[in-house]
Amino acid sequence: MSLKEVFAEIEAGFEAAHPGVDVVVNFAGSQILAGQIEEGAPVDVFAAADEAQMRRAIAGGRVAAGLRFASNRLVLISPAGAAIVGPGELGRPGLRLVLAGPGVPAGSYARQALQELGVAEAALANLVSNEENVRGVVGKVSAGEADAGVVYATDVTPAVIDKLHVVPLAVTVTPSYEVAVLKDSPEPALARDFVAELQAPAGRAALARHGFLPP
Repeated sequence: MSLKEVFAEIEAGFEAAHPGVDVVVNFAGSQILAGQIEEGAPVDVFAAADEAQMRRAIAGGRVAAGLRFASNRLVLISPAGAAIVGPGELGRPGLRLVLAGPGVPAGSYARQALQELGVAEAALANLVSNEENVRGVVGKVSAGEADAGVVYATDVTPAVIDKLHVVPLAVTVTPSYEVAVLKDSPEPALARDFVAELQAPAGRAALARHGFLPP
Protein backbone atom coordinates (compact mmCIF):
# COMPACT_ATOMS: atom_id res chain seq x y z
CA MET A 1 0.00 0.00 0.00
CA SER A 2 2.89 2.39 0.63
CA LEU A 3 3.64 2.45 -3.11
CA LYS A 4 0.11 3.49 -4.12
CA GLU A 5 0.65 7.13 -5.07
CA VAL A 6 4.06 6.76 -6.68
CA PHE A 7 3.07 3.70 -8.71
CA ALA A 8 -0.02 5.55 -9.95
CA GLU A 9 2.31 8.25 -11.27
CA ILE A 10 4.74 5.75 -12.79
CA GLU A 11 1.81 3.84 -14.31
CA ALA A 12 0.61 6.97 -16.14
CA GLY A 13 4.08 7.66 -17.52
CA PHE A 14 4.55 4.05 -18.60
CA GLU A 15 1.22 3.97 -20.42
CA ALA A 16 2.05 7.23 -22.19
CA ALA A 17 5.32 5.72 -23.39
CA HIS A 18 3.62 2.47 -24.45
CA PRO A 19 0.47 3.39 -26.44
CA GLY A 20 -2.27 0.82 -26.16
CA VAL A 21 -0.94 -0.66 -22.91
CA ASP A 22 -3.21 -0.57 -19.87
CA VAL A 23 -1.33 -1.24 -16.65
CA VAL A 24 -3.59 -2.75 -14.00
CA VAL A 25 -2.19 -2.28 -10.49
CA ASN A 26 -3.41 -4.26 -7.48
CA PHE A 27 -2.61 -2.39 -4.27
CA ALA A 28 -2.60 -4.39 -1.02
CA GLY A 29 -0.27 -5.41 1.78
CA SER A 30 2.74 -7.31 0.43
CA GLN A 31 1.76 -10.41 2.40
CA ILE A 32 -1.63 -10.45 0.66
CA LEU A 33 -0.05 -10.02 -2.77
CA ALA A 34 2.47 -12.78 -2.08
CA GLY A 35 -0.43 -15.04 -1.06
CA GLN A 36 -2.25 -14.27 -4.31
CA ILE A 37 0.88 -15.21 -6.26
CA GLU A 38 1.10 -18.49 -4.35
CA GLU A 39 -2.52 -19.18 -5.31
CA GLY A 40 -1.73 -18.69 -9.00
CA ALA A 41 -3.11 -15.21 -9.65
CA PRO A 42 -2.15 -13.90 -13.11
CA VAL A 43 0.65 -11.43 -12.42
CA ASP A 44 3.41 -9.85 -14.50
CA VAL A 45 5.34 -7.86 -11.87
CA PHE A 46 5.47 -8.19 -8.08
CA ALA A 47 6.67 -5.31 -5.89
CA ALA A 48 7.16 -6.13 -2.21
CA ALA A 49 7.83 -3.90 0.78
CA ASP A 50 10.33 -6.30 2.29
CA GLU A 51 12.68 -9.14 1.40
CA ALA A 52 10.66 -11.72 3.33
CA GLN A 53 7.62 -11.47 1.05
CA MET A 54 9.82 -11.59 -2.05
CA ARG A 55 11.51 -14.74 -0.65
CA ARG A 56 8.04 -16.20 -0.17
CA ALA A 57 7.24 -15.60 -3.84
CA ILE A 58 10.60 -17.08 -4.86
CA ALA A 59 9.98 -20.16 -2.73
CA GLY A 60 6.66 -20.64 -4.52
CA GLY A 61 8.56 -21.05 -7.79
CA ARG A 62 7.01 -18.22 -9.80
CA VAL A 63 9.78 -15.68 -9.16
CA ALA A 64 13.51 -16.15 -9.78
CA ALA A 65 14.95 -13.20 -7.86
CA GLY A 66 14.04 -9.78 -6.55
CA LEU A 67 15.70 -6.47 -7.35
CA ARG A 68 15.90 -3.79 -4.68
CA PHE A 69 14.69 -0.47 -6.08
CA ALA A 70 13.91 1.85 -3.15
CA SER A 71 14.05 2.26 0.61
CA ASN A 72 12.08 4.15 3.25
CA ARG A 73 12.21 5.46 6.82
CA LEU A 74 10.10 4.75 9.88
CA VAL A 75 8.27 7.47 11.78
CA LEU A 76 6.16 7.63 14.91
CA ILE A 77 2.80 9.28 14.32
CA SER A 78 0.20 10.62 16.75
CA PRO A 79 -2.85 12.88 16.39
CA ALA A 80 -1.86 16.51 15.87
CA GLY A 81 -3.85 17.63 18.87
CA ALA A 82 -2.37 15.02 21.22
CA ALA A 83 1.23 14.73 20.13
CA ILE A 84 3.56 11.97 21.30
CA VAL A 85 7.03 13.50 21.49
CA GLY A 86 9.03 10.28 21.35
CA PRO A 87 9.00 6.47 21.55
CA GLY A 88 9.64 6.57 25.29
CA GLU A 89 5.98 7.53 25.74
CA LEU A 90 4.64 4.41 24.06
CA GLY A 91 4.57 2.49 27.33
CA ARG A 92 2.46 5.11 29.08
CA PRO A 93 -0.54 3.54 30.87
CA GLY A 94 -3.70 3.81 28.81
CA LEU A 95 -1.99 4.75 25.57
CA ARG A 96 -3.54 3.12 22.49
CA LEU A 97 -0.88 1.91 20.04
CA VAL A 98 -1.76 0.66 16.56
CA LEU A 99 0.65 -1.19 14.29
CA ALA A 100 0.40 -3.16 11.09
CA GLY A 101 0.19 -6.86 11.90
CA PRO A 102 3.40 -8.81 12.58
CA GLY A 103 3.10 -10.60 9.22
CA VAL A 104 2.85 -7.30 7.35
CA PRO A 105 6.17 -5.73 6.30
CA ALA A 106 5.36 -2.41 8.02
CA GLY A 107 4.42 -4.26 11.19
CA SER A 108 7.58 -6.33 11.16
CA TYR A 109 9.76 -3.26 10.64
CA ALA A 110 7.91 -1.40 13.41
CA ARG A 111 8.49 -4.19 15.92
CA GLN A 112 12.17 -4.36 15.00
CA ALA A 113 12.44 -0.61 15.53
CA LEU A 114 10.72 -0.75 18.93
CA GLN A 115 13.07 -3.55 19.94
CA GLU A 116 16.10 -1.53 18.85
CA LEU A 117 14.83 1.46 20.82
CA GLY A 118 14.40 -0.67 23.93
CA VAL A 119 10.68 0.06 24.29
CA ALA A 120 9.14 -3.01 22.64
CA GLU A 121 7.83 -4.76 25.74
CA ALA A 122 6.17 -1.69 27.24
CA ALA A 123 4.86 -0.43 23.89
CA LEU A 124 3.40 -3.75 22.75
CA ALA A 125 1.56 -4.05 26.06
CA ASN A 126 -0.45 -1.05 24.80
CA LEU A 127 -1.12 -2.51 21.36
CA VAL A 128 -4.87 -2.35 20.65
CA SER A 129 -5.00 -3.26 16.96
CA ASN A 130 -3.04 -5.10 14.27
CA GLU A 131 -3.89 -3.58 10.90
CA GLU A 132 -3.87 -5.38 7.55
CA ASN A 133 -1.65 -2.72 5.99
CA VAL A 134 0.21 0.45 6.90
CA ARG A 135 -2.53 2.74 5.62
CA GLY A 136 -4.85 1.23 8.22
CA VAL A 137 -2.48 2.50 10.91
CA VAL A 138 -2.42 5.98 9.41
CA GLY A 139 -6.19 6.00 9.13
CA LYS A 140 -6.82 5.10 12.77
CA VAL A 141 -4.29 7.58 14.16
CA SER A 142 -5.36 10.44 11.89
CA ALA A 143 -9.00 9.81 12.88
CA GLY A 144 -8.10 9.92 16.58
CA GLU A 145 -9.03 6.26 17.08
CA ALA A 146 -5.50 5.54 18.34
CA ASP A 147 -2.88 7.57 20.18
CA ALA A 148 0.19 6.43 18.25
CA GLY A 149 1.44 4.27 15.40
CA VAL A 150 4.64 3.48 13.52
CA VAL A 151 4.50 3.85 9.73
CA TYR A 152 6.66 4.62 6.74
CA ALA A 153 7.57 8.27 6.27
CA THR A 154 6.03 8.16 2.79
CA ASP A 155 2.62 7.30 4.24
CA VAL A 156 2.36 10.73 5.83
CA THR A 157 0.85 12.08 2.64
CA PRO A 158 -0.52 15.59 1.99
CA ALA A 159 -4.01 14.21 2.63
CA VAL A 160 -3.23 13.43 6.28
CA ILE A 161 -0.19 15.47 7.27
CA ASP A 162 -2.25 18.24 8.92
CA LYS A 163 -3.90 15.65 11.17
CA LEU A 164 -0.67 14.12 12.44
CA HIS A 165 2.36 14.86 14.58
CA VAL A 166 5.38 13.06 13.13
CA VAL A 167 8.60 12.02 14.88
CA PRO A 168 11.36 10.31 12.83
CA LEU A 169 12.69 7.19 14.55
CA ALA A 170 16.47 7.08 15.00
CA VAL A 171 16.96 3.40 14.19
CA THR A 172 19.06 1.32 11.85
CA VAL A 173 16.00 -0.58 10.61
CA THR A 174 15.64 0.38 6.94
CA PRO A 175 12.51 -0.66 5.05
CA SER A 176 13.46 -1.76 1.55
CA TYR A 177 11.44 -2.54 -1.56
CA GLU A 178 12.05 -5.28 -4.09
CA VAL A 179 10.52 -5.93 -7.50
CA ALA A 180 10.53 -8.93 -9.82
CA VAL A 181 9.11 -10.14 -13.12
CA LEU A 182 7.23 -13.39 -12.74
CA LYS A 183 8.54 -16.37 -14.67
CA ASP A 184 5.13 -17.07 -16.17
CA SER A 185 4.29 -13.48 -17.06
CA PRO A 186 2.18 -13.41 -20.23
CA GLU A 187 3.87 -10.11 -21.16
CA PRO A 188 7.52 -10.61 -20.15
CA ALA A 189 8.95 -7.85 -22.36
CA LEU A 190 6.53 -5.25 -21.03
CA ALA A 191 7.07 -6.51 -17.49
CA ARG A 192 10.83 -6.07 -17.85
CA ASP A 193 10.25 -2.59 -19.27
CA PHE A 194 8.16 -1.66 -16.23
CA VAL A 195 10.86 -2.86 -13.84
CA ALA A 196 13.46 -0.95 -15.85
CA GLU A 197 11.30 2.18 -15.53
CA LEU A 198 11.68 2.04 -11.74
CA GLN A 199 15.44 2.36 -12.21
CA ALA A 200 15.33 4.92 -15.02
CA PRO A 201 15.75 8.64 -14.28
CA ALA A 202 12.00 9.31 -14.54
CA GLY A 203 11.16 6.45 -12.18
CA ARG A 204 13.82 7.43 -9.66
CA ALA A 205 12.61 11.03 -9.78
CA ALA A 206 9.02 9.93 -9.13
CA LEU A 207 10.11 7.81 -6.18
CA ALA A 208 12.07 10.73 -4.76
CA ARG A 209 9.12 13.11 -5.17
CA HIS A 210 7.05 10.79 -3.02
CA GLY A 211 9.70 10.59 -0.32
CA PHE A 212 11.34 7.28 -1.14
CA LEU A 213 15.08 6.91 -0.77
CA PRO A 214 17.57 5.15 -3.04
CA PRO A 215 17.99 1.42 -2.45
